[in-house]
Amino acid sequence: MTKLTGASYVKIALIIVFGALILGAIGFGGCSSWRLSSGIWGETSLGSASVDAADVKNLSIKWGAGEVKVGVTDGGDAIELIETSTGGATKAQQMRWSVSGDTLNVDYGQWFSCSALMGRKSLEVRIPKSYAQQLGTVDIDGASGDYDVSGLGCESLKLQLASGDLTGLDLRADELRVDVASGHLNVEGRFPDRVNVRTASGETRVVCEEVCPSSIDVDIASGEVGVAVPRDSGFTARIDKASGDFTSAFSFSQNGNVYTSGDGSASVNAHIASGEFRIDSSN
Repeated sequence: MTKLTGASYVKIALIIVFGALILGAIGFGGCSSWRLSSGIWGETSLGSASVDAADVKNLSIKWGAGEVKVGVTDGGDAIELIETSTGGATKAQQMRWSVSGDTLNVDYGQWFSCSALMGRKSLEVRIPKSYAQQLGTVDIDGASGDYDVSGLGCESLKLQLASGDLTGLDLRADELRVDVASGHLNVEGRFPDRVNVRTASGETRVVCEEVCPSSIDVDIASGEVGVAVPRDSGFTARIDKASGDFTSAFSFSQNGNVYTSGDGSASVNAHIASGEFRIDSSN
């Protein structure tokens, strides 16, 4: 039998201590691992909550999987964060949230847990109407699942989707930014200044109501993107494509890769590696 040296005992003790620290950090409830987003460090709270809406100008949601619904309520002065889990959730599995400055950060919490495999986590965010119409930046970043966003009015709306489905209705934002890795996204609302769409794969549809955005920028690696604007819109579209198709419901004149419709006032720039880009009519 090999005799353990003093150094060996020290190493074993360090391994035991390190293992205990890991179990304490992730929760002893069994094979859990979780992350905190960089914006959540500091004064972080767990689980469902009621947040004073007067303290919130911006909203940032980072969700891993499941269902997220962001909507508007008629009255009240609090933003309600409601987390549910079909399989129940330990403390280590609860969502994390904090208010940093005037930004409400909501984070899924841990990405994986053995006991979390029994069910799906979902989040509902209820914002009083008087506050929901005057937000600054709304940033929703989804890894996978189903997302429903409606009734918000803000300066900048950012929607990022790795996989899954996202539906946005009755939205108003000076600027809309959409980034889709894979999945389906359908957004409708008023976006007067700018619409920016980037997609690696999947299907994206943006319906611009009432007014055509001054600027539309589209970058397609693969997949389908459709942007609908009012019938009386005029635009100048510059289409740079390696492979793929560009179609439009509007009549236009063409000069090389430049397409002009109506007074040509709105600027449209599209880069297509492969896939399809359409300019449709929203009315």
